Order: sequence, then structure tokens, then C-alpha cells
Amino acid sequence: MEGAERSFEQYPEAARILEERFWEIFGDYERRLREMNSLLIVGDGTTSEQLETNARSVLGRAAKVLRGEERSLLAVEEEIYRNIESSEEPLNPHPDESFRAGVALCKAAVTVVVKNLVPGAPPEKIAGIALAVQEIVMDRVSRMVMASYVDYLLTKVKETQDEERRRFSRELHDRLAHHMTVVTQSLDLYEAFRESDAGRAKVRLVLARESAGEALDLMHEFSKELRLSETSDGLRIALENLMRISVPGDVHYEVRVEGEEAHLPDYVRDQLYMVLREGVRNAVAHSGSDRIEVEVSITPRRVTARVRDHGTGFDPEDGTTHGLGLSSMEERVSLLDGSFELVAEEGGGASAEVRLPLTREKGR
Repeated sequence: MEGAERSFEQYPEAARILEERFWEIFGDYERRLREMNSLLIVGDGTTSEQLETNARSVLGRAAKVLRGEERSLLAVEEEIYRNIESSEEPLNPHPDESFRAGVALCKAAVTVVVKNLVPGAPPEKIAGIALAVQEIVMDRVSRMVMASYVDYLLTKVKETQDEERRRFSRELHDRLAHHMTVVTQSLDLYEAFRESDAGRAKVRLVLARESAGEALDLMHEFSKELRLSETSDGLRIALENLMRISVPGDVHYEVRVEGEEAHLPDYVRDQLYMVLREGVRNAVAHSGSDRIEVEVSITPRRVTARVRDHGTGFDPEDGTTHGLGLSSMEERVSLLDGSFELVAEEGGGASAEVRLPLTREKGR
């Protein structure tokens, strides 16, 4: 049960070893991370000091539990708050990396504790200590992973928001600023020609009025896109709004959603929409297709979806396709335990295909 307290038999000797042999444990921990090519070691952005800080936190609190100074289990909410308050620069790896690293730390701790117990200790005592250390350390690790996962998701939300801000900033700069520049220049020329050449002045005034109207239409379009990009009214409606706003008028599009949307948890629906939105934008920007299709099939156990274009396609052996916004699509799908594939269609065109399980909500 979440937040329940457990009492462990106290093992002060094991607690002492965790504290006194920290560097031995930490050295074994780093070795294990290197052997499994953990991104915490071979990747960028993680320092040995950060690894040490997190290891000390886990092992230090495990030692307190082994002495009976602290209860074993914290509610997830408590763990998240403690993690946020105690870490100025929290590790922010993918949750999978966090958990694999936690298992490595647990193995290192158990190995060193058992090796440094008093010689001749009864086998049942050794087994009891090993199991207690393993359970307590993994309890600490799993809750740090939960906190890391929340931090990871918050980071992704911020990245998505920043990406949208940059996109709208580009749109405003490239399109709205152009219209307003035309308005300003036309009004300046109207003033210059108003008395000397009424005909030319009138032309400039008409152009200023037209450009101002186009700028106003553009603002309405931006406002509409912000309003209609939400999925609260359903995935089908959100996708139809997306296609209507994003696809040029000379490109035919089709949206097909089969199955009951009620099977989709809100977070799955929202993430799936963002993946498909990126796929549509890629198709519009890069495929040169005159037709784009979005298909979604929902069952109680899974959802499959694809964005299909009939454009220039790509060479599967050419790695350049990976730069077309695909990494963010893959990462979102990965967070939902799904699979993502970019398929080159026969005869030209491409499909971005997504498969997501829907069983986690039922306690898988």
C-alpha cells in the first residue's frame, strides 16, 4: 500500500558498513555503470559528484532504516518533495537509466556489506542482512526513480512549451512582422504622395488597409490554432482541427479514427496527439505530397496510429531522416512503452507509425 510503514529487523552492523565502506561501494557502483555503458557514465551532463551525492542519499537513508532511526517507506509525494528540496541540480536521466543505475547501486551495496560482515556469521543472518539491505536500498532507489520520472516529465512539458513558443515566435516574425512593415511603409508613402499625387497615395492607402486586414486575419488564425489544438473535445476533433489549420489548401487530407476514444487515458491521448501533430508537420514541410492521411485504431488493449504521405519518400539507408523532428516523436512514444517506426512506402511516400499499449491503467 502506498505510504504504508514497514518495520525491519534492525541491523546496526550493516548500517555501519554502508557508512564506513561508502567509497568501496561507490567504486563498485561506478564500475558496474561502466560495464553496462550507462548514460550516467558515458553520457553528457552527469558528473561524478552528482552520482556521489545521490548514492550517499540512498545509502545514508538505508543506514538509518537499518538502525531503526527512520521508517522504511515514504509516500511518493513525500519523496518527490524531499528530492526537489534537497537537490539544487537533480539528475535528470531517462527513468530507465535511473532504475538500471539503482539496481547497480543495490548490487554493489549488498556485495560490500556481505563481504565485510564478521567472519563466521550464521548463514541465516547473512541472508537476512542481504535481503534487508536489498529491499531497503531498492525501496529508496525506486522512489528516487519516481521523483526522477516526475522531474523528467516536467522537463519534457517545458521543452514542448518552449518549442511552441519558438514556433509562434517564428510565425509572428516571418509573417505578421512582414504585414506590419508593409502597413508602415505604405502609410509613409501615402503621406508623401497625398498632396502631390493623389492616385499613388490612394494605391498606398489601399495596400496599407489590405495588409492590416491580412495581419488581423493572421492573428485570428493564431488564436484559433491555440484554441483548437487542445484534445479535451476528443482526439478525432483535435486531429481534424490540426489538419484544417496546418495543411495547405492544395493538399488533400483525411482523418480516420476507429474504436472508442474512452479507452484512451488522458495522458496517452495528449501525447499521441503531439506525436501525430509532429508527423503531420513533417509531412507538410518535407514530403511534397498532395495527400496526407492520419489513421488511428483504438482497442481496449492498444492503439495504433500513422501519418501517411504520398510524397518524395526517403532512402531507408540514409540517416539524414532522423533530423526531421523524429527524435521527439520517438521519445514521447518510448515514455508510453510504445514503438515508433518510419516506413518508406513502395511507390513513394512515407508513414510514421506508432503502437502504444493501453494496459498500464489496469495495473500491468
